[in-house]
Amino acid sequence: MFEVDYLAVGEKSSSGDAIALRFTRPDNGHLAVVVIDGGFIQNGQEFVDLIRPYYGDTVDLVVSTHMDSDHIGGLAAVLEQLNVLNLLIHRPANYGYTDADGVSASRVEALVKVAKARGTQVLDDHYAGTEYFGGALMIAGPTEEFYLEQLATLRAQENSALAKLAHAAPTITAAAVRGIKSLFGDPGETMTGDNGGTNARNNSSIILDLFVEADYKRMLFTGDAGAPALEAAADVLYASSRDQRKLDMFGVPHNGSRHNLTPELLDRILGPKHQPDQGVAIVSVAKEADQYPRPEVANAITRRGYPVFCTRGTSLWWHSDDAPYRAAYGGSAQPLGWLDELDHDAGGSSATGYGAS
Repeated sequence: MFEVDYLAVGEKSSSGDAIALRFTRPDNGHLAVVVIDGGFIQNGQEFVDLIRPYYGDTVDLVVSTHMDSDHIGGLAAVLEQLNVLNLLIHRPANYGYTDADGVSASRVEALVKVAKARGTQVLDDHYAGTEYFGGALMIAGPTEEFYLEQLATLRAQENSALAKLAHAAPTITAAAVRGIKSLFGDPGETMTGDNGGTNARNNSSIILDLFVEADYKRMLFTGDAGAPALEAAADVLYASSRDQRKLDMFGVPHNGSRHNLTPELLDRILGPKHQPDQGVAIVSVAKEADQYPRPEVANAITRRGYPVFCTRGTSLWWHSDDAPYRAAYGGSAQPLGWLDELDHDAGGSSATGYGAS
């Protein structure tokens, strides 16, 4: 049995991740409960209220993928109100980095303090290749070496006057959106790269590979990881032979940004273009973040046989047929259709809870 919940994070245009999952362990047949990120601090109580009735009061493992507030903020409530056995988190302070280095070390240490006060075991030295729950869950990235490279990059950028000017550059907001445009057919791939890539904080994200043997389902949770981080994780998965099983669920990184994926990376992770349906892709998008996921990203993922589902104000539930019934999740979500890639600020759809075998 397995079930995965994506909490609807973000009322306006600021998106984030809050994911809870439960699955049958291959080693003892028991159910393991895992939480991956917790959205913003204001999402914490809502996340606890989702976890408690469906998963119970005990969480085997909480994972903080990286230090950004839209991922780590709500985890304090989870740690404070539930019985969390283990917290997986990477700590910049362990390597001599502080907030002055642009790494939000104090935010991480504040969460660690909460965990220790509650008696939660802190796993701060686990990197790529570490397995949990009889091998069902594995850290695919980062390696410790790659993580330290990202911290060093952040420190260098923070000390660069040019980088500080770049921080003030304007960004696209929801107000710039001209509207959502759908197409009747595949417009053809226009994605050519990752448009300069994402930042080192995002590339420090913990990437997790889950294989539920009882249901023969494999899932990849990516945080906000960009192409370099995901390529390195793909190398780890290849070396471990875990990638011999196709993905059934792809957690789209960073709200479907155009700075995290490349066509070559999607070919490697998901498979070639023009496949029949292979699984599902899920992206966490704020209610009014109409510019995400980017049309060229959503189309590229759909093109490889993974229909894209968005939270956008509605929590999503993906589960096996034998998962406990939930009356509140009676509807089925609709995946995105083909999106007009010429309207580069558009992209999105509403959704309701859905299930899949």
